[in-house]
Amino acid sequence: MKREEKPQVVDLNERRKALQAKEAAAKAAQAKAARQAKTGGSMLGGRKHAGLIVVVIALVLMAIYVLPRFL
Repeated sequence: MKREEKPQVVDLNERRKALQAKEAAAKAAQAKAARQAKTGGSMLGGRKHAGLIVVVIALVLMAIYVLPRFL
């Protein structure tokens, strides 16, 4: 004798909400990646020329310590 399987009840509203949440998470991740690529990464912040600013500050600090030794 074969057992009779009970029919499964599928909540379509729950599936729709789960699908919408998954799509929203994917869209948010894509937007975040595009935003980070546009700004040059998260290490230096949101400024476009943050790397250049850091290099200029490093050169100025080096000049303050090195130039007096040559005078």
